[in-house]
Amino acid sequence: MTPRGPVITRRRAIVLAAGAFVAAPAAAAAAADEDPEVLLRLVAREDAAALAYREAAPEPLPGVAAQEEDHGRALRTNLDALGRWAPPVELDAPARRLAEAPEDRRVEAAIALEASLVEDYAAALAELTEPGILQSVATILASHAQHHARLRSQAGLDPFG
Repeated sequence: MTPRGPVITRRRAIVLAAGAFVAAPAAAAAAADEDPEVLLRLVAREDAAALAYREAAPEPLPGVAAQEEDHGRALRTNLDALGRWAPPVELDAPARRLAEAPEDRRVEAAIALEASLVEDYAAALAELTEPGILQSVATILASHAQHHARLRSQAGLDPFG
Protein backbone atom coordinates (compact mmCIF):
# COMPACT_ATOMS: atom_id res chain seq x y z
CA MET A 1 0.00 0.00 0.00
CA THR A 2 1.43 3.39 -0.95
CA PRO A 3 0.17 6.35 1.10
CA ARG A 4 -0.71 9.55 -0.65
CA GLY A 5 0.47 12.90 0.61
CA PRO A 6 3.77 14.11 1.98
CA VAL A 7 5.91 11.90 4.16
CA ILE A 8 6.72 13.58 7.45
CA THR A 9 9.73 12.31 9.31
CA ARG A 10 9.80 12.45 13.08
CA ARG A 11 13.00 14.43 12.93
CA ARG A 12 11.47 17.03 10.59
CA ALA A 13 8.44 17.47 12.84
CA ILE A 14 10.69 18.00 15.88
CA VAL A 15 12.89 20.50 14.03
CA LEU A 16 9.82 22.44 12.87
CA ALA A 17 8.38 22.50 16.38
CA ALA A 18 11.67 23.63 17.91
CA GLY A 19 12.08 26.35 15.29
CA ALA A 20 8.83 27.94 16.37
CA PHE A 21 10.34 28.88 19.72
CA VAL A 22 13.21 30.93 18.28
CA ALA A 23 11.12 33.51 16.41
CA ALA A 24 12.30 37.10 16.66
CA PRO A 25 10.34 39.19 19.22
CA ALA A 26 9.58 41.94 16.68
CA ALA A 27 8.07 39.46 14.25
CA ALA A 28 6.10 37.94 17.10
CA ALA A 29 4.57 41.26 18.07
CA ALA A 30 3.62 42.02 14.47
CA ALA A 31 1.91 38.66 13.99
CA ALA A 32 0.01 38.54 17.32
CA ASP A 33 -3.26 39.44 15.62
CA GLU A 34 -3.01 36.32 13.45
CA ASP A 35 -3.18 33.86 16.36
CA PRO A 36 -7.01 33.64 16.45
CA GLU A 37 -7.23 33.00 12.71
CA VAL A 38 -4.59 30.28 12.89
CA LEU A 39 -6.41 28.68 15.82
CA LEU A 40 -9.71 28.78 13.94
CA ARG A 41 -8.09 26.86 11.06
CA LEU A 42 -6.58 24.28 13.39
CA VAL A 43 -9.80 23.75 15.36
CA ALA A 44 -11.63 23.17 12.08
CA ARG A 45 -9.01 20.58 11.09
CA GLU A 46 -9.26 18.80 14.47
CA ASP A 47 -13.06 18.75 14.39
CA ALA A 48 -13.00 17.36 10.86
CA ALA A 49 -10.40 14.73 11.80
CA ALA A 50 -12.36 13.61 14.88
CA LEU A 51 -15.56 13.31 12.85
CA ALA A 52 -13.77 11.42 10.07
CA TYR A 53 -12.24 8.92 12.50
CA ARG A 54 -15.65 8.35 14.14
CA GLU A 55 -17.31 7.85 10.74
CA ALA A 56 -14.56 5.46 9.63
CA ALA A 57 -15.45 3.00 12.39
CA PRO A 58 -13.69 0.88 13.22
CA GLU A 59 -10.93 3.42 13.59
CA PRO A 60 -7.64 2.59 11.86
CA LEU A 61 -5.99 3.38 15.22
CA PRO A 62 -8.28 2.80 18.19
CA GLY A 63 -8.75 5.89 20.34
CA VAL A 64 -7.55 8.45 17.80
CA ALA A 65 -10.99 10.08 17.44
CA ALA A 66 -11.00 10.80 21.17
CA GLN A 67 -7.48 12.24 20.94
CA GLU A 68 -8.54 14.50 18.07
CA GLU A 69 -11.49 15.68 20.19
CA ASP A 70 -9.06 16.41 23.05
CA HIS A 71 -6.89 18.43 20.66
CA GLY A 72 -9.93 20.44 19.60
CA ARG A 73 -10.86 21.14 23.23
CA ALA A 74 -7.32 22.30 24.02
CA LEU A 75 -7.31 24.65 21.03
CA ARG A 76 -10.78 25.95 21.94
CA THR A 77 -9.49 26.91 25.38
CA ASN A 78 -6.90 29.14 23.71
CA LEU A 79 -9.46 30.43 21.23
CA ASP A 80 -11.97 31.23 23.99
CA ALA A 81 -9.28 33.22 25.81
CA LEU A 82 -8.95 35.33 22.67
CA GLY A 83 -12.72 35.92 22.54
CA ARG A 84 -13.32 33.76 19.44
CA TRP A 85 -15.42 30.66 18.87
CA ALA A 86 -15.09 27.87 16.35
CA PRO A 87 -17.61 27.32 13.57
CA PRO A 88 -19.64 24.09 13.23
CA VAL A 89 -17.82 20.96 12.06
CA GLU A 90 -17.31 20.44 8.34
CA LEU A 91 -15.22 17.72 6.76
CA ASP A 92 -12.25 19.01 4.79
CA ALA A 93 -10.92 16.99 1.84
CA PRO A 94 -8.45 14.76 3.77
CA ALA A 95 -11.02 14.06 6.49
CA ARG A 96 -13.74 13.32 3.92
CA ARG A 97 -11.38 10.87 2.20
CA LEU A 98 -11.00 8.95 5.48
CA ALA A 99 -14.70 9.13 6.38
CA GLU A 100 -15.68 7.74 2.97
CA ALA A 101 -12.84 5.24 2.55
CA PRO A 102 -13.72 1.57 2.16
CA GLU A 103 -12.31 -0.55 4.95
CA ASP A 104 -9.34 -1.75 2.86
CA ARG A 105 -8.28 1.90 2.19
CA ARG A 106 -8.83 3.39 5.67
CA VAL A 107 -5.25 3.12 6.86
CA GLU A 108 -3.99 4.76 3.67
CA ALA A 109 -6.54 7.57 4.05
CA ALA A 110 -5.65 8.00 7.73
CA ILE A 111 -1.94 8.24 6.84
CA ALA A 112 -2.74 10.99 4.35
CA LEU A 113 -4.94 12.80 6.90
CA GLU A 114 -2.25 12.71 9.59
CA ALA A 115 0.42 13.84 7.11
CA SER A 116 -1.75 16.83 6.19
CA LEU A 117 -2.31 17.64 9.87
CA VAL A 118 1.44 17.52 10.56
CA GLU A 119 2.04 19.88 7.63
CA ASP A 120 -0.68 22.30 8.80
CA TYR A 121 0.54 22.32 12.39
CA ALA A 122 4.16 22.80 11.33
CA ALA A 123 3.12 25.77 9.17
CA ALA A 124 1.01 27.20 11.99
CA LEU A 125 4.00 27.27 14.34
CA ALA A 126 5.65 29.86 12.12
CA GLU A 127 2.53 32.06 12.27
CA LEU A 128 1.78 31.94 16.01
CA THR A 129 3.26 34.25 18.62
CA GLU A 130 1.70 33.69 22.04
CA PRO A 131 3.89 31.25 24.02
CA GLY A 132 1.03 29.26 25.56
CA ILE A 133 -0.61 28.79 22.19
CA LEU A 134 2.72 27.82 20.63
CA GLN A 135 3.20 25.20 23.32
CA SER A 136 -0.28 23.74 22.77
CA VAL A 137 0.15 23.63 19.00
CA ALA A 138 3.65 22.09 19.23
CA THR A 139 2.33 19.40 21.58
CA ILE A 140 -0.52 18.58 19.21
CA LEU A 141 1.93 18.53 16.28
CA ALA A 142 3.95 15.88 18.13
CA SER A 143 0.79 13.84 18.67
CA HIS A 144 -0.06 13.94 14.96
CA ALA A 145 3.52 12.93 14.10
CA GLN A 146 3.05 9.92 16.41
CA HIS A 147 -0.27 9.02 14.78
CA HIS A 148 1.40 9.28 11.37
CA ALA A 149 4.29 7.03 12.42
CA ARG A 150 1.98 4.45 14.03
CA LEU A 151 -0.27 4.32 10.98
CA ARG A 152 2.70 3.92 8.61
CA SER A 153 4.02 1.11 10.81
CA GLN A 154 0.58 -0.54 10.81
CA ALA A 155 0.60 -0.37 7.00
CA GLY A 156 3.98 -2.13 6.90
CA LEU A 157 5.82 1.06 5.91
CA ASP A 158 8.84 2.68 7.52
CA PRO A 159 7.24 4.72 10.31
CA PHE A 160 9.83 7.47 9.92
CA GLY A 161 10.25 7.28 6.15
